[in-house]
Amino acid sequence: MALATPIPRYHLYGENDPVEDFDFFHIETIRTRSKPHGWSLGAHSHAHLFQMLMITQGAGHLVDDTGEREISPKMAVFNPAGAVHGWTFTPDTQGYVVSFSHDYLGGREENRAEAERSALHAASNLVFELEREDLRRLTFCLEEMAEEFGNGRRRRDMFRPLLSLALVLIFSKKADAGELDRTPGFSLFRFRALVDEHFRTQRSPDFYATEMGLTTQRLNRYCRLFAERTAAQSIRDRVILEARRLIAFSDLSISQVAYDLGYEDPAYFSRVFRKETGEAPADFRARHAV
Repeated sequence: MALATPIPRYHLYGENDPVEDFDFFHIETIRTRSKPHGWSLGAHSHAHLFQMLMITQGAGHLVDDTGEREISPKMAVFNPAGAVHGWTFTPDTQGYVVSFSHDYLGGREENRAEAERSALHAASNLVFELEREDLRRLTFCLEEMAEEFGNGRRRRDMFRPLLSLALVLIFSKKADAGELDRTPGFSLFRFRALVDEHFRTQRSPDFYATEMGLTTQRLNRYCRLFAERTAAQSIRDRVILEARRLIAFSDLSISQVAYDLGYEDPAYFSRVFRKETGEAPADFRARHAV
């Protein structure tokens, strides 16, 4: 019996995953990526990148594990990291695709807007039907980001507010209505929210399973199903993400970062960081120095 072909996992479609997606932001037109592939992008996922897509002209079809959905210019689509999705577009399609990593929004979880948290914890592809005014404002955000990006400028202080506003425009009503709670994979949504709240002090999957009313075995099953990671790996990923963020963007010493993340021994923290990222904290800081 022939083995099933695994669903490819890309950085951007057709590009292999880089070693690291830290602090990543990218925007391009739908045409740029889709036309060379015959306006059809097969089922795939992105390990570390979240994507937001909006069509301004033409039409498309989103294919995922729930089936096929038609996407029109009055809609926006959000694909969370790890979610499988594929696209077909009509040749006259225009619009934008924004890709960004979890850490790009910056800041601590408790300081993020509710819509940003909803986006970062989403566990399945989401389709939003926009009202006229929200559609106009979202189009403005995407056009501004695309123009800035296309001119070769990478001004984080411009992209981040526009990206944040775009997420608020598409997520706020859905979050208010409680629809995110009913998406498949909500157990993973809850798990990630708990990890964001407690990762500095709680590293055991047993703690999170108890908080969610699950067995540790079932929590691991959810994590493998929706994130292709064990619960312990997901917790460790969150700790290392915060370590990267603090090392790259704060004035804390490496020892202070270690203590902030709950490590009693900075040397042990440095060994863990090197094992997970492939480089020492000081080298990582030097490489990301502005």
